[in-house]
Amino acid sequence: MLFLVGIEPPKKESEAWGIVVPAFEKIGLLCVSAADSRTEILPRAKQAIMTMVEEALNNGHLLSQLEPDLRDYRLNNPECDEWLALEVSVEHLRQRQKRINITMSEALLARVDSFVKVHPEYKDRSDFLAKAADELMFK
Repeated sequence: MLFLVGIEPPKKESEAWGIVVPAFEKIGLLCVSAADSRTEILPRAKQAIMTMVEEALNNGHLLSQLEPDLRDYRLNNPECDEWLALEVSVEHLRQRQKRINITMSEALLARVDSFVKVHPEYKDRSDFLAKAADELMFK
């Protein structure tokens, strides 16, 4: 996913570089970090984004809510002298698997099973349901 990152330069030598990612404000979260040197900005920004993406997912937010609208964030963040676009892969957050018990109507279950039978890209019912949920939440 692409995130816009604001960078606030230190005002004194003893201060850190400030980092802000406004995309999370859309869902009521604040994503900020700091770096001791300019070379640490990208790794720190990525770490902050990954932490906040995981928090957003745990709170039931859709990642599509975080898509940048590429508007000018300078008005709300005048302390940031620079802005950069940072691509962060969130694919690994989809990897964890857990066995669950779900309830659905017999008719819907029959439709799911019929669909899986004629679509070989799905290994089984669980694979289909996981991919369908993943597609809806990560689009």
